Order: sequence, then C-alpha cells, then structure tokens
Amino acid sequence: MAGPKTALPRVGFIGLGTMGQAMVSRLLETGHEVTVWNRSQAATDAVAGLGATKADSVHDVLQTGLVFSILSNDAAVAEVFTADVLAAAPSGSLHVNMATVSTEAATMFDCLHREHGVAYVAAPVLGRSTVASKGQLTILAAGADAGIARALPWLEAMGRRIWPFGVDPAAANVAKISMNYLIIHALQAMSESLTLLEASGVSTSTFVDLMADSLFPGPVYAGYGALIADARYQPAGFTTRLGLKDLGLAQRAASEVGVPLALATDLREVFEAAIADGHADDDWSSIAEVARGRSRRQ
Repeated sequence: MAGPKTALPRVGFIGLGTMGQAMVSRLLETGHEVTVWNRSQAATDAVAGLGATKADSVHDVLQTGLVFSILSNDAAVAEVFTADVLAAAPSGSLHVNMATVSTEAATMFDCLHREHGVAYVAAPVLGRSTVASKGQLTILAAGADAGIARALPWLEAMGRRIWPFGVDPAAANVAKISMNYLIIHALQAMSESLTLLEASGVSTSTFVDLMADSLFPGPVYAGYGALIADARYQPAGFTTRLGLKDLGLAQRAASEVGVPLALATDLREVFEAAIADGHADDDWSSIAEVARGRSRRQ
C-alpha cells in the first residue's frame, strides 16, 4: 500500500502584478505554500488574504531556496535580483524567471546567478491572467535539466503544458518574444480587416465567428477579434505599453542575429500612435483604433 504523499516545500514568489497574483492564487488553490514579496504593499496584502505568507524583503523570500518571479521588464529583474541579493541566497538556491525579458538580459541574468551559486531557469508564459488563475498557462522552459525538474511540480500547477527549449535560458525568451511578435502581426491584420468590413457595412461579429470557426481557431483570433470588433479594451489582459516593449524586444533579438524584420518599423509606429491617442493602459488590441482613425480621416 502506498504511503502518504510527501508535502512539497514552501516556495517564494516575487512580482505580484495582475499575472503574478493570478499565478500565486493558483499555487495556493492547489495546496502549495508560498512566501511572497512585491514592491507595492497592496498587492502583497491581496495574496496574503488568500493564504500566502508575506516577506519583509527579497532576502527573506530567497530563504525558501526556490523562488519564482514575474516582473515587468529587464530593469525590474536587475533591480530586484542584484549581486548582493544572490550572494546572500542559501546554498543550492534556484530562481525561475517567468518574465518576458530580452535575450541579452537572459544571458546576463544566467551568468550573474551562476557567479553566486544560484541556479537559473527561464520560464516565460503564454496566456492572460484569467488563464493563469485556472492553471492553464503555456510555459516555455529553458535551463539546466536539474533546475527544470526541481521546479516542475509548481510549473505543472500553473501550466497546461511545459515546452522544453534546451539548456540556454535565452532560448525560452527568444521563443516567447517570437510568439508575441506573431500576435502583434495578428492584431494589426485583424485591425485592418475589421476596419475594412466596418467601412463596407459588413458585420464584424459575424466575421470574427467565421475566423474562429474556419481558418483561424484559437484564442488569438477569436479572443482578440471579439475585443476589436466591440472596441472593448478594458480590463486589459496585456497593455499596449507592454506590447510596445515586447515589439522592441523582438527588434533587439533580431538585430543581434542579423535578421531583418520587414514590418517591425511600421508596427512600432502603430503602437506609438495608439499610446499617443491614450491607449497605453488599454488592452494591446486597442491598436485597432489607429486603423479606424486613419480610415475616418480618408
């Protein structure tokens, strides 16, 4: 007869934005013990109310020996995981960075962690906070096999599938950046197609249903298509400001390996125009308003 199931150790989690809160709530819901830290106290209090333990500092979170984080950008990760912080981590510590960061930053973070004896895994995610709260994220993981294996029980609690991308953490990040670049193209293509339909007096909602039921099933075309057709950009699952950041990551990654991105400059102009028009904190599907505005001015 099988013995009792061994309880998993407590883990740390840093970064409690919309995604971080959803991911922590999922871990708590599935029976995991989590110590949390965030720069803003309100977000920390929110997950503490769900059963998380509040830490007073990043140092305290790292004492768990296994820390997950999802911070907004390269600078935020570098600001939190400094050389001093890593040097004070317990022996055998592991940091799983679930943020979308640049490939050059991923390499730099990996080197800095190794210098201080902390293992590093990149595990950026695909999916909005509503997906995260259900444990249905798609997770792209890269790093040493031992690190990924150690993090696997928690990654499996948060994700529907974990895709391996080898031992170089930067590989997971360039894969995530490339996925976001595909989404950006889809958003712009839908923006132009739906604007054409509107100008022609054709039902955009019927067209979105057609897309989802025929050539383009899935969350990108069905989900974002509906948002664009209804001009429904709040609450924002992923903001235009962050979309522009990720477009920049794609341009930087492509430049590093000498790959031309033919439409990146035009797409950047669209994102910048959307932000200038007040859509910075709206869902990134709000770039459709740029196409609509240009159509009205014709």
